[in-house]
Amino acid sequence: MPLLPLPPSPLMPLLLVALAAGCVQQPAACRGTAARDLQTLDGLIADSRATLDRGYAIGPAGRSGNASVNVCLGSGSDNVGISFCTGDGGYRRSGPVAVDLDAERARLKQMEAQRVAAAARAQEEAIACASAQGAVGTAGR
Repeated sequence: MPLLPLPPSPLMPLLLVALAAGCVQQPAACRGTAARDLQTLDGLIADSRATLDRGYAIGPAGRSGNASVNVCLGSGSDNVGISFCTGDGGYRRSGPVAVDLDAERARLKQMEAQRVAAAARAQEEAIACASAQGAVGTAGR
């Protein structure tokens, strides 16, 4: 059975590029747990440095507001009501919180020491992943 020629279309080159891209093996992400741990540790170190620079931490300073209204709607005539509550409800706001600066300095020093080991683990993990990706890429040839 002979193939019928397709009419020329301006979308044909785009279709061919899309088909070719689907055939190319996409590299796997080489971002493992060590890299995520390092990123988390970097964030904690930055927070600790900011706390030391300020001289205090930023944290929950208490609750504001002490009243709320709840409206409950149900189906038909069941579970319909309204309630007004006072007490410990409300929203939490952030503000300055006292911190032991000597303890914070010690914590920062410990995290910076941990960061050296975490960075080495992340680099080893990335190299191992890249090597594995290279082996997978050459195995299909």
